[in-house]
Amino acid sequence: MNSKDTQIVETITGSWLRFPNSFKKFHCLVELPNELSLNINMKSGAVHVHKIDTNNVYQPYGELVVGSVNHQLHCSVIPHSLNETGVTPHAKSDAS
Repeated sequence: MNSKDTQIVETITGSWLRFPNSFKKFHCLVELPNELSLNINMKSGAVHVHKIDTNNVYQPYGELVVGSVNHQLHCSVIPHSLNETGVTPHAKSDAS
């Protein structure tokens, strides 16, 4: 992937990260120390997780959806597909 296929995006702390052109920044972009970034959509409650690749580009890694139902915390984890079949595996967990 060359620089024409990527964009530089600013995090909430003022650092700059490289993402594919298809990346859409939501309300809060946070860089974590373990080569992950969190792109938080405050309207939907989704947290898009990206992981840096060998070209220093943050690629989609998965999504967390956090919510509350009847005073119980619910968290759905949706890993990004790692194969080319187009099938995305789903995992769901509830923390109460």
